[in-house]
Amino acid sequence: MTLTEYFLVALVIIVPLIIATAVTIWTLEQARMRSKKNRREATAKRQTPQPPETA
Repeated sequence: MTLTEYFLVALVIIVPLIIATAVTIWTLEQARMRSKKNRREATAKRQTPQPPETA
């Protein structure tokens, strides 16, 4: 393989990895900034059984 092919392979691997890392860090930061009260309410809503929807 030539230098250009190695560069392109590295680019295809590294660019999505950088994007995934940035999105993960941003998501964790958003979760950290949520107030504890909102987190408890969201957890309580998920744990309570929801009645089945009728069409």
